[in-house]
Amino acid sequence: MKKILRLPAYLWAVLCVLLIPATFIGNAGFAKQLAKLPFMKISPVYSGGEIDRTIADNGLRIDIYKPVFEALIGESSKGFVQVKFSADSILPVQIDREIDYDNDGSPDFKLAINTKTGDTQFESFNKYATDLGISAKVKDYWIVRVGMRNPSK
Repeated sequence: MKKILRLPAYLWAVLCVLLIPATFIGNAGFAKQLAKLPFMKISPVYSGGEIDRTIADNGLRIDIYKPVFEALIGESSKGFVQVKFSADSILPVQIDREIDYDNDGSPDFKLAINTKTGDTQFESFNKYATDLGISAKVKDYWIVRVGMRNPSK
C-alpha cells in the first residue's frame, strides 16, 4: 500500500518543482491575461466611479461622477462624489465653481481651488454633502472628492 501511495506523491512533487518556477517566470503574462477577464474591474473607491455628466465652461471641463457608496454587501451610509477639473491647455490658477452633483437644478456645494498652492475651500448647500475628502492635482487635471451621506440610509 505504501508503494502505491509513493508514486502519486513523487509525481506531485516533480510537478510542483516544475510549476513553481514557471509561475514566477510567467507572472507578468498571467496578470495581464487575468486583467482581461470580463469580471475583473477597478473598484469605484479607487477610480472615483462612473462619470455622470460633463460640463464645458470657458475652456474648463468639469466631470461630475456618480456618488459612490461602496460596501462589501449593499451600500454604505457614507461615501463620496468625485469632481474632476481639466482644461484645454492649462488649469486656471483659481477655480471657483458651484456643483450640482444630483442634477436637480440647485447647487449642492461650492469648491474654491487655488491650483498653485493646493488650497481648497468647501462650502455645503446640501445636507448630504458633508466634508472635503481629497483635493489633489493628478497629471494635468484636478480631482476633488466630497464626502457624502447616503440619502437612502
